[in-house]
Amino acid sequence: MIDSLPLIFLITLVICYFTYKYYIYPLYFSPLCKIPGPPPDHFLLGNLMQIIKSDVGIPHIAWAEKYGSIVMYRGLLNKPRIFITDSKALQHVMASSVYDYPKPPGFIGDLKPLLGSGILLAEGDTHKRQRKMMNPAFSFTNVKEMIPTFAKVVHIMKDLWIKEIGDNEKSQIDIMPYLSKATLDVIGLVGFNYEFNSLTTKNELAEAYTMVFTPENRRNTLLRIMSNYIPFFNKLPIKFNIRTKEAARIIDQVSNKLVTEKLDKAKLGELEGNDLLTILIKQNEQTDVKEDKMTKHELKNQIMTFLAAGHETTSVAVGWALYFLSKNIEVQNTLRNELLEAFPYKDFIPTFDQINSLEFLNCVVKETLRINPAVPMTIRTAKNDDTINGYMIPKGTPVFLFINTIHRLPSIWGSDASTFKPSRWLDPNLASIQTNYTYIPFLTGPRSCIGNKLALNEIKVMLAILIRNFKFTEIDGFEVKSKLAISLRPDPTIKLWVEKLI
Repeated sequence: MIDSLPLIFLITLVICYFTYKYYIYPLYFSPLCKIPGPPPDHFLLGNLMQIIKSDVGIPHIAWAEKYGSIVMYRGLLNKPRIFITDSKALQHVMASSVYDYPKPPGFIGDLKPLLGSGILLAEGDTHKRQRKMMNPAFSFTNVKEMIPTFAKVVHIMKDLWIKEIGDNEKSQIDIMPYLSKATLDVIGLVGFNYEFNSLTTKNELAEAYTMVFTPENRRNTLLRIMSNYIPFFNKLPIKFNIRTKEAARIIDQVSNKLVTEKLDKAKLGELEGNDLLTILIKQNEQTDVKEDKMTKHELKNQIMTFLAAGHETTSVAVGWALYFLSKNIEVQNTLRNELLEAFPYKDFIPTFDQINSLEFLNCVVKETLRINPAVPMTIRTAKNDDTINGYMIPKGTPVFLFINTIHRLPSIWGSDASTFKPSRWLDPNLASIQTNYTYIPFLTGPRSCIGNKLALNEIKVMLAILIRNFKFTEIDGFEVKSKLAISLRPDPTIKLWVEKLI
């Protein structure tokens, strides 16, 4: 009995340590306890189950309305988390102190195999250097020249839909695979002057992204959260990890091939064109400061970012727009009338000025990105002890930015905040509501999406051609939900009645 006392003491000590660290301290002694928020639903899971059972950011709307613009809630093992909706706090985290709030390692580790360690995941001085180097590629002048390419690819997809409908008046079409392939073909052309032709031929890269982006191929929420606490989960030989590893291999291989071919042409003095990679390589060669130049590895990582972010978010945004329009036929008709007046010829190729002069099209796009932003949330971590709105934020605290929460707050957008209503953007009083911190589909500040102008114009061109040529209606009984699969993906997909117009 006496010999067992040290062991009993050690076990008791360990139990006391973990009880204090994961229960007593976070519940009663953490400085974050001073921040208002919902009480934990479970002594170990905190508010996690409520979050898992809901769409991303939805429980947070009620919490923000009840507790204010900075809210503390609890994740697994009662770990305190905060989210902010106040403009002053958002400005602090997203602009004035942006590099003091990097992305957490677990978040980066989850995305890096698929997106590369490019501008999206880079931090600090590395991000500043890469952003400065890449800005010219995404200039208005360059985006204007991309419009015909956008239209060319969408017309190929349009013709495929007409062929699928055939002699029928309409047909049920799963639009998401088409949209994903179309936007991949677009980024291939405007990003690298490379024809993936995924719309018309079987493509290994398109299949790789399907492996990891579609909801049925993603991990469930609980497993995703657990992997942040126990990284070993990402090494287990389960189906998701095997798929992700294979997809990452393909994406890396294709990206390396694209940059190698471009660099070889540059060495021979044969590098031509205005695609994003060509402009980036030329900019890189003209840089006098050696430390500012990107290595081949860095260029490859930018390609991985271009490929994933450049096609996934755009296809999802267009998918949600068509879904909302299928449920709001009057809105769809208003948009179509605007398009028919501007483009009477069905095979039109719009100019940059034409597509951006369409007021109601702009309203539909803005409202889609308000209701369902393609990337509905992001995470930052306090690099040092800090203060937000008078509250102490200890080093290492995860700070969540729920974009779709901010976009749906009744206190900002009114009682119909969760309703798809493009006409709200025609209200002149909205200018007093919309700021860089109340409407942030592409984030804001130094870490805002560098490709936002490209994405907005591509979305507009795609919607213009599709709504001009087809009528979209719901399929009775087909239910669509949303699921976080890097972007806010429709789950399981979006199937619609697609009717061709003369």
